[in-house]
Amino acid sequence: LLIEGAVGSGRTELLRAVVASLAAAERPDRLGIVLVDGRGGGATGAGHGEGLRVCTDVPHVTTHLGANDPVRMREFAQSLSAELKRRAELLGRSDFAEWHTGRELSDRMVAQRTAASRAGAATGGQNGDLDTPPSSTLRLRPGAGRNRTEAPPPLPRLVVVVDDLDALVSPALGSPGRPAAGSVMRALEAVARDGERLGVHLVTATGPCARTAGTEPVRQASLRVVLDPPVPGGGPDDPVPGRGRLARPDGRETAFQGGRVTGRIPRTATLRPTVVPLEWHRMGDPPARRQVRELGNGPTDLALLASALERAARQVSAAEVPSLL
Repeated sequence: LLIEGAVGSGRTELLRAVVASLAAAERPDRLGIVLVDGRGGGATGAGHGEGLRVCTDVPHVTTHLGANDPVRMREFAQSLSAELKRRAELLGRSDFAEWHTGRELSDRMVAQRTAASRAGAATGGQNGDLDTPPSSTLRLRPGAGRNRTEAPPPLPRLVVVVDDLDALVSPALGSPGRPAAGSVMRALEAVARDGERLGVHLVTATGPCARTAGTEPVRQASLRVVLDPPVPGGGPDDPVPGRGRLARPDGRETAFQGGRVTGRIPRTATLRPTVVPLEWHRMGDPPARRQVRELGNGPTDLALLASALERAARQVSAAEVPSLL
């Protein structure tokens, strides 16, 4: 997925919404998310200026790093390349979906043999190298030393989310991340070329940059989002941050308005919901705009989601995906 837009168009907030959506759809032991802030993302404060750091409470997020730390950026590039190599050796000629299908079949066969062996032990019978299921079919099984089939190790999906890809392609002079940007880009290009078969996916956001168009993450993107530029001081009908178009591989486009996941919920407000009679001659009029003065800042929707996901992960004893660093 490639997200393109100018400064102020809502690129970072859309990335946060993508992280929230991915996390809400899968368990944290089956999906790992890696966050990379191309311009650092280390500023303090709420929401704006924090980059993708606000997503680190989501239990699926295993790694977060910014371009202002060249040492960790080099380590990340090496670890990501090593992870791709490990998955390629483990999967062989299969792709990620085929491998997981085979693993599920293997797990079911192990469970069936274990149940059959328990039934034989309960009756005191020893049936050698034959399984005797309830039907009239005989099935060969391994000898006693190979009684239990080893299932392949777990292999979760991995999604690498990169904000400000253009800052990695063309780092500013004097930027702390400039020395490590090249190695990180090579690792991301490897993900763009080979990651889909290996269960590693790339989600990037970039601003206007001539050099970015020639990179593999842009050329290999199967889904593209183009956000409308912001209109300073615009009216209610003008584009707002997060509005754009999603382009699919078949050429279809869908216009959308992205939501805001880091907006804070007011703890208290001076105006409560009210019900008023609607006169017939007022039918069809737009609702009157009334100001609401917040008396305090509550949690963000993203923070509430992260808390709920953490509780759900504990209930199912979901193990965390190991970090790449």
